[in-house]
Amino acid sequence: MQSAAIDEKTKDEATARISVLVVGAGPAGLVNARTLIQDGFDVTIVAKEDSVGGCWSHTYPDLTTNSPWGAFTFSGLDMPKPSSLLGDVVPARTYRRYLEDFYHYFVKDKAEVLLATDVTSLSPKSGGTRGWAVRLKEDKGEKERYFDRVVLATGGVQYLGYPYLPELFHNTPIATFHTFALSYQPQIDKLLESVEATAEAPDSAGDKDTILVVGGGKSAMDTAALLTNRGKKVVWTFKGPLKWYSPSTPPGMMGINRLDILFGPSRTIDSWTMWFYHCTAVGAGWVKGFWGMMRSIWTGIYTNNSLPPPQTDSFLALALFAGGLPGSSTDFLSLLKAGKIASLQNATPIGIDEDGVTFQTIGEDKKVNCGAIVAATGYRGGTYEFIETKLRRSLGLERVPPEFGFKEAVLQMRKKWKTIDSDEVGDIPLPLVYRGILPFGRFAQKDLAITGATRPFSIPAITYEVESHWISSLFKDDPFLKLPANDDECLKEIQADNNFTRARYPGIDPYETIPSGTYFSGFNDHSYSRVLLRDMSLDPWRQKDPNARWWRFWSTAWLDVRSHPEQYATLGEERQALRSKCLQRMSTQI
Repeated sequence: MQSAAIDEKTKDEATARISVLVVGAGPAGLVNARTLIQDGFDVTIVAKEDSVGGCWSHTYPDLTTNSPWGAFTFSGLDMPKPSSLLGDVVPARTYRRYLEDFYHYFVKDKAEVLLATDVTSLSPKSGGTRGWAVRLKEDKGEKERYFDRVVLATGGVQYLGYPYLPELFHNTPIATFHTFALSYQPQIDKLLESVEATAEAPDSAGDKDTILVVGGGKSAMDTAALLTNRGKKVVWTFKGPLKWYSPSTPPGMMGINRLDILFGPSRTIDSWTMWFYHCTAVGAGWVKGFWGMMRSIWTGIYTNNSLPPPQTDSFLALALFAGGLPGSSTDFLSLLKAGKIASLQNATPIGIDEDGVTFQTIGEDKKVNCGAIVAATGYRGGTYEFIETKLRRSLGLERVPPEFGFKEAVLQMRKKWKTIDSDEVGDIPLPLVYRGILPFGRFAQKDLAITGATRPFSIPAITYEVESHWISSLFKDDPFLKLPANDDECLKEIQADNNFTRARYPGIDPYETIPSGTYFSGFNDHSYSRVLLRDMSLDPWRQKDPNARWWRFWSTAWLDVRSHPEQYATLGEERQALRSKCLQRMSTQI
């Protein structure tokens, strides 16, 4: 009878098609769609944009990413660097084209794709059973659909959320543009036409042909450079300290261990090199020396360009990194130093009239006259607004205060490390999502997954690809996927991960700039990927170079352990082989 039951179950799994809704057509959404399609699911993709690419589908001109070539590349489709292209970081337009190619190769005609469609509500089926009811809104109207599983791949869009415009800049007498609007050519044309082009150098006092750029982030710097290179006079203003910025030219596809070690300990110390550099006094001294040197170099870059350097510790505040500070002749720093961009530092806007904006600065108020304003004032991160608030809370997507006794757990975790000398413990509220993927409230059903919200920084494409296989194994109920035995164990594991975040970043809240994040993998994204691979009973160390072993910390080889997306190309076949072995074992036992 049992053998017959297993045969019937195998037959059902072979014939029944499980429907999966993927919300979002950005990089995480597309690679999840490919993996789910290859694993035999019926996939529907919904995206609010009118094209694939997610937040990359519309970007302002000249935008570059913060990552080197290869960091955004999935297995099966390379992103070769054109010989004519200067620089080592990927331009946004190139990445957008890559995502479009990936879609055409692996997803189009293999899934139902609904672009320019909003998800207006998402609610689970009643009775605690698997499945979701989804309301979709498009030009033709609104309709309800039902799906067996759902993947929320809205990481980038949710991270950005809605453009934030301070109240002062609402309904201004001067033409005002948020940087988000500059992602659309008609808006940037309108901005460029609002003032006259001139060869005159700008002055911080401004005039009617000056464009005022407000904000201290990368988009403000990019926009200031963009407008200056198009012959406009620009005054750049910001309030408060700037963030730490990484070097403009990352050292190629950095080795896995180099990132894991130099950027900090991971919760799972899984190599001798990481143990040596973070758990011994000698290794920790080297790490601290490295970061002291890097802080000195970056401080010099700021001061040499008459900018106030950040006051935070560059190692402990890695979560506040916000991109590169490029230095070619047409880039922001060079233009600022040459006087082609004027600046007003530590200035808070307090008033506006038809001639310009008044700022409060140290000692006095100053006015900048202008003919147009660009507000590079960021976004307010989304919180899955299509999910009702009470449901979000029950799922674990809302940030919650830490559990009782968390401070002791945080301090105990820090005792293992020699690189973080701090007894500061912040009660940072964090969401309750297992591995940053499975919301605690659907742990029993295993029918909802989140991807793209784990915030990988070094090589995100590999992280997204590994996540896609973890999600597919979750949805297929793969017997080799290692999960907690019950809700209590799941909650404890989530709390331990959250306490690691609190232990790793004392004194700051890494979620201030990523309010919809579920797990902050940061620069330890390969350590995080190795955890997911172990969950799937797969080899976590996939380097192919025999001369660069992860355990050879006494030589320079560990510095050159390279990661390549093709090392992850066989994950689907490896999972299928494990699945077959499990079925064989079950049949033999019976």
